[in-house]
Amino acid sequence: MVIDKNFPVRLKQLRVQKGLSQTELGELAKIDYTHIGKYERGESNPSLETLVLISDALNVTLDYLVKGNQDDAAVAKLEDRDLLKMFEEIEKFSADEKSHIKYFLDSAIKNKKLQQLANASQPPSPPPLSIGQKNL
Repeated sequence: MVIDKNFPVRLKQLRVQKGLSQTELGELAKIDYTHIGKYERGESNPSLETLVLISDALNVTLDYLVKGNQDDAAVAKLEDRDLLKMFEEIEKFSADEKSHIKYFLDSAIKNKKLQQLANASQPPSPPPLSIGQKNL
């Protein structure tokens, strides 16, 4: 298997993006953490079996880990594994069903943005009055 020359950088970026130390990634992938460092420095290339373990631990496709396929980049950035699984299931839906879900998601996103705008435009509340203090 040919590994992209940017593999070491991509591996480190993914690990850091996921908030993992080399030791933690090693534990998740069931490999010694010293190998993670060697892969990130480009001193060694993992076997296919090890690449599969690392891609599973990082929750990215093997193609993205090895080649940096941009079609899989969105998956690499999605942190919520439950949400990712839901989107993978939605991929199997009909076009009509997907359209309904997109409409719902679009409405929820717009609603959240409106709430944020409304909260940002409200003046701060005055501090509460202490006992014995009169309102002026």
